[in-house]
Amino acid sequence: MLTPRWILLNKRKLGPIIAVAIVIVLGGILLQTLFSGPSQLDNQKTFETALQNTFVSKSFRFDVESKLLGENGFYSKVEGERVMPDKVHIKGTVLKTPVEFTQVSDNTYMKDPFSGKWLTLKDIKLSQSELFITELNPLANFNFKDIPEIEMIGEESLDGDDCFVYELKPNIENVFLEEQFTDFHYKVWVDKNDVNIRQAIIKANQPENDNNGLDIKIRFWDYDRELQIDTPVS
Repeated sequence: MLTPRWILLNKRKLGPIIAVAIVIVLGGILLQTLFSGPSQLDNQKTFETALQNTFVSKSFRFDVESKLLGENGFYSKVEGERVMPDKVHIKGTVLKTPVEFTQVSDNTYMKDPFSGKWLTLKDIKLSQSELFITELNPLANFNFKDIPEIEMIGEESLDGDDCFVYELKPNIENVFLEEQFTDFHYKVWVDKNDVNIRQAIIKANQPENDNNGLDIKIRFWDYDRELQIDTPVS
């Protein structure tokens, strides 16, 4: 029986055709990888690097604006600086009352808003207490058990610096906040150059009341600068 010539010809050409097809497919995958930007895994690694860099920084300045929504509302706005491992200073308002605190080593100093004198609280690290943990220790808001949901949603300019913008839903490592709030949602700006956290907006809900919740905005700058925090003198 004669074999049709077209089958023989196609068999001879089949190898080169498959090779060309493979090259085209691989080329398409490569181009898609190049132009689609970093993968989600790369994005998460960048965020983890930003967390690590922020925590190991020797010093930084910050401001914090905190709101507790609802009928028992709470509002505070402070600005300060922190020098690792045990120096911090803040100044601002809490519940419309002027406040100023300085912590040096194991002692905390509180300025009397009426007399202007400094009161000494010996052997009390107020930055580790639940009362002013957000204001005196803003990094406590970034202690996470894990981050089940994280996504880089884009890039923005913040104070003239280019930043990656992330949205995440972490499980936090903060007993005080865990007992009162659920559904934590973070929007975080990460500096593209030095890979530090520059800003975060944190929101959470109170389980028993949908109208109550937590709203915090934190900004960081001047990482690893020579900042001076001394024991205040009355």
